[in-house]
Amino acid sequence: MLSLTRRGLSAITAALVLSGAALAQNATSLTEAQAGQVRADDKVMGDADAPVTFIEYGSVACGHCGHFQETGFTAVNAAIEAGDVRFVFREMITGQPNIAIAGFALAECAPDDQYFEVIDSLFTNMRSIFEALQTGEAQERFNAIAAEFGFSPEDVQACFSDEAAITQVQNAHRTALEDGVRSTPYFIINGDRLIAEPDSSGEGQVYTVNGAPLTDEEGVIPANLEADTFRRIITLYKGG
Repeated sequence: MLSLTRRGLSAITAALVLSGAALAQNATSLTEAQAGQVRADDKVMGDADAPVTFIEYGSVACGHCGHFQETGFTAVNAAIEAGDVRFVFREMITGQPNIAIAGFALAECAPDDQYFEVIDSLFTNMRSIFEALQTGEAQERFNAIAAEFGFSPEDVQACFSDEAAITQVQNAHRTALEDGVRSTPYFIINGDRLIAEPDSSGEGQVYTVNGAPLTDEEGVIPANLEADTFRRIITLYKGG
């Protein structure tokens, strides 16, 4: 069963470090090249024919991912609703591993049409989950979040004991490592990887693709997680 104790956290962290090191050595350029393609087991929102395919590698235990969900994702979501973006979310076990695995296992146990709602709730409640972990009440906090979606405490316990769900989360993380992803949030848009690099002044960062700054009619696009930045990126890739 998944452990939400600090001792369990240490064991999971050690296992992930070892598996990550091995995969980093064995990752192939072919695997990385395929990362921009939508896969059969991907979690997807939006029109399959949308002009922009936006892939996020993220974790429900990653503070920067939570910030993106609150800010930049609002622009992505608006584009999804407008039919301009097909959004793919790929799970990674970054941040506190036991919290990430527990959250993703809960989302995996939910009906398919509730997956993204559960993920959004986990991001919204991230701070309270971390606080509950410190006081030994993480299980109770997850129970409360899951109750919003009709889960009983027994359902949550069964989910955290579901080896298939936990293995699915761990496999998603390993696949992300094989894709060449090492941190979250990480974005691939229409096959292009967005990489943050220092700007020409050396005082800030900009998004680059293949080493070249990402530029639109407003200028070079800054590397941050704000809504306006991702509005600009989506507009650029949409072609208008």
